[in-house]
Amino acid sequence: MRFSVLRKTPKLFLPMILGLSGLQAHAMDADPYMTQEHLLNKAVQVHVTTRGMKYFDSELAKILGNLGVNIDEGYFPALSYTFEKPINPDDFAKDNPEEVKMYKQVRELLTKWLVGFSLNDHRPTIEIGESGYIAKFSRFSLVTDQKLMEKLGKREGAILAIELEIKHLTLGTNSVKVWDINNEFLGKVGAEEVSLSAGDAKNPLKVRLPFYLRMNAYGALEFEALDVENNLDSIPVSLQYKKLLVPQFAIEINGKKFLLNNKEIDKLFTEQAPAILESVRKNLGDFARNQLPAMLNEKAKEFLKGNLDQVQNMVPPGKEPNDTRPDFKWGLRLQNIGLKESLNIELGAYAEDPVNPRSLPRPEDKSRGLVTWGLIPQTKYDIGLSLDRGLINRILQLSFERRNFEKIAMSDGSTLRMMASPLIDYVKAPVAMPIKDSETWVKLRVAVENKPDSIFLKEKIVVEFDIIAKLRQMADKTGMQLVLYSIDPDSMAMDDKYFSIAGKLLKGKVRDGIKDKLREQCAGWKSKEEAIPGAFPLPPEILGIKLDINRVLMDPKGHLVMYLNYANAGAK
Repeated sequence: MRFSVLRKTPKLFLPMILGLSGLQAHAMDADPYMTQEHLLNKAVQVHVTTRGMKYFDSELAKILGNLGVNIDEGYFPALSYTFEKPINPDDFAKDNPEEVKMYKQVRELLTKWLVGFSLNDHRPTIEIGESGYIAKFSRFSLVTDQKLMEKLGKREGAILAIELEIKHLTLGTNSVKVWDINNEFLGKVGAEEVSLSAGDAKNPLKVRLPFYLRMNAYGALEFEALDVENNLDSIPVSLQYKKLLVPQFAIEINGKKFLLNNKEIDKLFTEQAPAILESVRKNLGDFARNQLPAMLNEKAKEFLKGNLDQVQNMVPPGKEPNDTRPDFKWGLRLQNIGLKESLNIELGAYAEDPVNPRSLPRPEDKSRGLVTWGLIPQTKYDIGLSLDRGLINRILQLSFERRNFEKIAMSDGSTLRMMASPLIDYVKAPVAMPIKDSETWVKLRVAVENKPDSIFLKEKIVVEFDIIAKLRQMADKTGMQLVLYSIDPDSMAMDDKYFSIAGKLLKGKVRDGIKDKLREQCAGWKSKEEAIPGAFPLPPEILGIKLDINRVLMDPKGHLVMYLNYANAGAK
């Protein structure tokens, strides 16, 4: 009986492996439109251990640098802000009774004594020109805060905090101008080429901005900025400017004008600078504690409307060079975030084909329960990452439905015909077979059409079986590849319809013969360790951080679980 179905099996999986390279994408696709997403819940899970979070404590500036962000200096375009409503002096009477009383007296006096003079309620506009900053950071960190979670009684979500310590901060702008659009005759007040310096080596500026994140009942991320801590009231602050901008005032007596000496105003302003700075310091501190959290919360509501999805193009596995059909779309959706010993993030995932919108995922292709963590203590690794087999199998399904796997040309000129999409899954480790920490056992379920030369079988048959393989990190650590190990002959299945009349009389022996052929085909795999061409892009880079595999396994529920360390710089 001739049974040559496995002669060129390795080439079968090349397009499958290469097609998964899109799994490391992070950028938002320019055209993410899809008719419908079939979401696989919690398909990707990440947890950052306490040890792993220490890296963000000490290396956040480096991480931002990897993403092209320079925190040591920055530029801001010009901006303008106009108060929505006029200012009512009575709103300030409680905290500043004497000042409000004096203001009202002056306003009443001017209105009574100056013919035609009237003063409307003030509605200021503040204009700040092009600006920038230079900062010398001694600390720039992102930390978790379990104690604050407990103090505030938060049982879900996570509290994180950005902590800054700046030895010296200089803020500069072309100009600062203020005017009253309800009383434009008053002109503009401000200064040109203004710079404000804060902090020094002995008394650095310290700011702590904690914020609370949680997923609500509608699947949307909620952001709440909490009380901001700062030491603005105890650090040195200095103010410089090149030119003071003030309106030109004049008094006219019998046709003779007497102009107000603006130089004296400038001199008075300089003399009062310490008091002005103290007021600026107090107002900035009050703003950081009170208005800033409210502003951040309002901006967050606008930004976080709807689902938070990242959508990316993906080249379909097995796509031919002349195939002009659009690529697949695959996306990640934040589903949950929590803080309990580690920072835990759960992401839903979906993969769709724009030209096949009616394709439905097969429930039997996904995992069979929750991911199994705890293989090694959290003190021994930085980041845990799990990937549901359902996401990989969904991508393979979509490619097969495009007939990318229907016919695969072989090097000997023959054609291999796949009858079903390959499926990846957990397999129990072979007995007494040692395995490295950077590799794990998996199985691939395949269904292949064959033309046997046997009187006991029909001209064409379809045989299903499991290939046992190692998923192993490549020597150059650019990804993971599948290394063939064996075929499980006991997994072989074939429909009775493929037996000839003679074969139906000897079903058991014919099946045993097929199994023997499968054993022959894989006899040399163990010694050759033949790798399937191509690689999984795992582990991925996270925020530009390269990761090393500490331990990897496919758990019994069907999750690829990776325990990872930061490459060359694991948090200690």
